[in-house]
Amino acid sequence: MKRNLMVALVAAVGLGAPLVMAASPPVAEAIKTLQAVGNDPARLKLYCDIQQAAEALGDKEDAAAEEKIDAMTKQLGPDFEKAFAVMEDLDENSADAKEFYEAFDQLDGKCTKS
Repeated sequence: MKRNLMVALVAAVGLGAPLVMAASPPVAEAIKTLQAVGNDPARLKLYCDIQQAAEALGDKEDAAAEEKIDAMTKQLGPDFEKAFAVMEDLDENSADAKEFYEAFDQLDGKCTKS
């Protein structure tokens, strides 16, 4: 049994499949959602537009810009909003947080390529 699991893991890694084994269920689900956004060209473009708008806003107070960002985030769907909300409960030093932020970093990295 252990050998079969190892063979499956090696095969998955060799095929570039993401492994989300150590994360808690809510974090694992959030990571899957982030990966789905990154694999859908329309959702990825929208996510990247949100990131660009948020960067332009910076620390400024601009209710109209914040409303626009919120509206665009809603367009990504309730699964994305739920995934984003997971961040609020994470201990930033935990293994879950590291996996979660790595998934966000990977998603952000796709924005520079799109």
